[in-house]
Amino acid sequence: MFEHLRCAVLLIALLCLLSSCAGSGPTGEWKQLKDLRASMYAEMKYSRACIKLMTRTGPQGCEAADQELITAPLVYSYDLPALPRGGRKVVVLPASDVDPFLTRLETEPALREQVAGVLVDPTSGLPARQSVAPTFPGAAFAPYSAPSYVWNPAGTGFNRHFFGIPMYILTGALANETSWRAAYNAENKLKGGRHVARMQLPMQAEGNSSQCIQENTCLPVGGYGVWTALPPLPDPSYNTTGSARPITLLLAQTDSNSLFHDATRAAGTATSGLVACLVALNLLARAGLAGTYGRQLAFAALPGEAFDFMGSKRLLYEMSLNSSYVQGLRLDLIDQVLEVGQVGSAFDDARNRSSFFVHSQRTAGFGNASALLAAAQTAATLEAPQVSVQSASAANPGIPPSSLMSFLRVKPSIAGAVLSDFDSAFTNPYYQSDFDIGTNVSLEALVDASLLVARTLHLLAASPATPPLQLNRTLALYLVADLVVCLVWDTPGMRCPTAALLMSPDIQVFYDGTTSAAVSAYPGVLPWVDADPKASRSKPNLARFLFNYLGNITAAPLPANRSNSSWEGAPCDTTVNICPASLACIGWRYSTTDTAGMGRCRNTSTNYVPAYSTRLWYGFNKSWWGWWLSDAAADWEAAYDWPPDPMWAESNWPARTPTLTVFQEESTRTQVATLVVGLLLSVATAAVSWAGVKAFERHLKTQ
Repeated sequence: MFEHLRCAVLLIALLCLLSSCAGSGPTGEWKQLKDLRASMYAEMKYSRACIKLMTRTGPQGCEAADQELITAPLVYSYDLPALPRGGRKVVVLPASDVDPFLTRLETEPALREQVAGVLVDPTSGLPARQSVAPTFPGAAFAPYSAPSYVWNPAGTGFNRHFFGIPMYILTGALANETSWRAAYNAENKLKGGRHVARMQLPMQAEGNSSQCIQENTCLPVGGYGVWTALPPLPDPSYNTTGSARPITLLLAQTDSNSLFHDATRAAGTATSGLVACLVALNLLARAGLAGTYGRQLAFAALPGEAFDFMGSKRLLYEMSLNSSYVQGLRLDLIDQVLEVGQVGSAFDDARNRSSFFVHSQRTAGFGNASALLAAAQTAATLEAPQVSVQSASAANPGIPPSSLMSFLRVKPSIAGAVLSDFDSAFTNPYYQSDFDIGTNVSLEALVDASLLVARTLHLLAASPATPPLQLNRTLALYLVADLVVCLVWDTPGMRCPTAALLMSPDIQVFYDGTTSAAVSAYPGVLPWVDADPKASRSKPNLARFLFNYLGNITAAPLPANRSNSSWEGAPCDTTVNICPASLACIGWRYSTTDTAGMGRCRNTSTNYVPAYSTRLWYGFNKSWWGWWLSDAAADWEAAYDWPPDPMWAESNWPARTPTLTVFQEESTRTQVATLVVGLLLSVATAAVSWAGVKAFERHLKTQ
């Protein structure tokens, strides 16, 4: 009897609890358990964290050292001095306060002891400037010694530091949550029920990149670049060299290295120059004059440059090997290099004009770049008064941080120049920053840069028989806007119409069900290396887009009388209908069985080329496939006096990492009271149960 009574009481209590919960949520009703949980916990899963990178000298970035979970109360940075000093706290920072706070964190041990983690609130407005790159990015790789020169006035060098605590950049929704919760904690002096953040960010790699590669606890930072030629090279294997033309190589970078890699966009840092190059090549291809040129034009889009010029170094090493990735792109034929760097800030609204600067290495022993400067200045007169071009200041120590530095190291005789929107120091206040977004570039500047680059390349390559180049500014504006939608804007990103015609983009699905096809400027990691230079399988979105876009615009026109046996123009994919080695499958979209979704075999020199440390190789060894340390490039590096290879890698991490959860923690008094009540209920339940058993036993005896 008593047992039945106890069960009934518990059932009624449970029903009362559930009925009291219904209608108590923020929207007035909790219909499911997940609604109740959502009202109690605000979460951000599997993204937007500062992660741990490894180099040959040790770790960089962030982690939750030796802990699965770190839980601490939320406080705003400006409230920290007024709060009790005992215990560590998770500090919420407005974006404008990140640089000074992280500087203090590294220089003030007393502050470091109080901080368990950092959350950056990007909704409070952009900082006036922020750059986590050094003031002279890649100073050790420059063809001159001026390590104290300041190319990047906003630089802090934080992307080369190891903080050793969790850090996240918040979404708008979570920024609102942490704001009122941190304010509540400050108002109550961290007494009573505190609002806390629980952070899960354990990293598995230890020591340095050499150690973690051998222990298989990290993967190399890297990706795939793309290069092409206009017109297509006549002999991809280059067995015949008699008719080979000298090469003018156009360069652009594709990536950046900010603290929070998920938020890295690089609009001004790299993408502005990339867009200008793509549009310039498109305009030249449409003009149809490349076949009359006396010089061969080539273009390379390089990833990994924000990681000590990894991409350009790997490209040069592959060229020294004449590997399958670069056949036809011969260094002995490259005698001119024009790099398009940061150009997104060139336009001046007040003057209604874009101003560009040409940087070259003037010191003895390097190639004479006067022809490149003259071509750029002549090209500017054809766009005047909209565009001006000047030689960079002679007071500069040399060329700015650029891929050109790698080329001059290996072949100093190259006539090289960097086109930029700055003279003696960067004008982009967000170089290698999470805030280098689309608002940081001017559409007018990109149009002007595209037209300038197209005319400059034409002037450099034209022969006496080449007709004048006719360009349409309206077309250039359309092409620029089209690429900005795809490469700079988060929405639609790779869902843009141009990408949809060329590829099937990978769509990122977040924990809350939202999706994104935005282009990340962090190169990511290379789980393995594809030996096929024309295979689009397993390539990231940006590399696949560049391959198909460049392959489409630089491919030779289809022959009018082509046959089925020639394969040129035939439908293709990467598994069954595979193009012959001399052709590339352009426009293939996976996950389709429709012929319209297949690519077409085209005569183009467009190739993928991997970018990763020259001190690593991927292959079969010790009975399994994986990454291994290698000295194969050591002699080549020594011959050109390369600085020690940093060997960038990214730490592995466990499942469900990174995760950030924000919730209210009950006060100590409430927790103790809950424990006591629970114990009393347990004792009472046991007593009632014991009494009920005894009563039942007496009842049986009387029967």
